[in-house]
Amino acid sequence: MSGLTLPVVVHGMTGRMGQIAVRALQSISSRRALQFEGEPVTPEPIGVGRNPSKVDAVAAELGLSHAFVDLNRALDLARKINPDLQLYHNTLTTGIRRASLLQVLPLLDPSKTAVYMEKPLASNYADGYAIVRALEDGGFRHGVVHHMLATPGVRRALELMPRIKPVSAHMVFGYEVGPGFSGNEDYAGQRPDFNWRYADAGGGIILDMCHEGYLSEALFGPSERLSAVARLLVPERRSTDGRSTIVCDVEDYAALRREHRSGVVNTSIWSWYRRVNSEFGPLEISVEGLGGSLVFGLYGLKVQWAESAPANRWERSVTGKKTVWRDFWTCEDPGYQDPFAHELVEYLSALLEGRSYPKNAVHALDLLGEVEAFYSSAARDGIVIERSGVLSYPAAPPDGWEPERLQSRLRSVSG
Repeated sequence: MSGLTLPVVVHGMTGRMGQIAVRALQSISSRRALQFEGEPVTPEPIGVGRNPSKVDAVAAELGLSHAFVDLNRALDLARKINPDLQLYHNTLTTGIRRASLLQVLPLLDPSKTAVYMEKPLASNYADGYAIVRALEDGGFRHGVVHHMLATPGVRRALELMPRIKPVSAHMVFGYEVGPGFSGNEDYAGQRPDFNWRYADAGGGIILDMCHEGYLSEALFGPSERLSAVARLLVPERRSTDGRSTIVCDVEDYAALRREHRSGVVNTSIWSWYRRVNSEFGPLEISVEGLGGSLVFGLYGLKVQWAESAPANRWERSVTGKKTVWRDFWTCEDPGYQDPFAHELVEYLSALLEGRSYPKNAVHALDLLGEVEAFYSSAARDGIVIERSGVLSYPAAPPDGWEPERLQSRLRSVSG
């Protein structure tokens, strides 16, 4: 396969995640980051969007040679570029993923076209189950974005975890997403309008930030018990275009708790009402262990090994002596790396080499099952959900099952 070109149809190229995917593919090509049998592999992004003017504008901005509003034309071009192997990458919004995939999959040859999808896999477990059944019954190779695992800070933390021997953890994620009524234009459009409406997004921050599930699992192993509390802190927001007011009906704050099989207890706060006070940015993870402690984010990390912290005695505090706690940590700079590009290289390498890929749609569906458990817990005042009560593949949703999304139960603290 000398000089192999691998076409990737990016469905939803005008959206935020579609543009990120195109840039990641271009980065892989420019850095010659993908190899197979000693030869370079060049991903060739082919964009697809609905709005012709937006498609043209984004294609021009990204320098994208191939962009269409007709998916069939994009698929035909992909087959011409490489008749033996293509990738279909669905980056459309979560709320329409099931409908779009079930329409697209019959157009694809599973022996030649693999499928890659943004997260969350779907708006709820039932929709995700329909997607997985269609992929599995059709014999498709598939993967789902888990991009935070590919960030330099998290990758380094995973390397250090055996030495840390974790016993407890705390995750904090979020940044201030202002309601938009203050006149500060910087707060306009930080998150898409659909994020705040159940009918458009299928859920709030628990669903949207399902990164929490795969991060917790990778760091500490499977969970035995789950519980959650959720709130709607900002009930009204200005639309991105500034022309209307959005009445929000999904949670924008969640406190999550996991009891892992390993014994680790992980508590998390995920909120769109947070002012960041960390050198690591919107995500900060603290891990306490028998061997040491870590504090890290996506692109940085610091470590303190057991008993290297200053001994804290009350006699010092009452005499006014100050301990500079941060001086006792060792900071590491793992360097910048595009996590989307890194993960795409992992997935494409697995395709080319015929290997199974663990971060697939089945795993993403299991994460959706945990999302459903968190919503069920939050609806019942934080009751603990045992592992036996969490939906996971191949279990189908029960007859008549409806997702819990806290409508009429969200308690707002806003005045």
